Amino acid sequence: MATPAFPRLGQGFRAEVTIGDNIHLVLMATHTGVGPAAGVFDVKRQKWFKERDWAEDIEDAKQKAEALARKHCYAVNPKESFPQLRWTETG
Repeated sequence: MATPAFPRLGQGFRAEVTIGDNIHLVLMATHTGVGPAAGVFDVKRQKWFKERDWAEDIEDAKQKAEALARKHCYAVNPKESFPQLRWTETG
């Protein structure tokens, strides 16, 4: 019987969103000690968003991070379209 491969802490995916000069975000979907989580970092302000969404799995975490980012981008600049995300592996 094969041993299951569990994800390491911090392992997951990230994507970046840049819209004009006002928005530069890093979206994270990572495995934590509690489970998969979604987070968004605002590069311009050098701060994490207060909301951290816990997820069922890593794909759910990606969707939640994207939803947080879309909400923020629409609030800051509603006329700009949200770019296609390219998720890359971390850890």
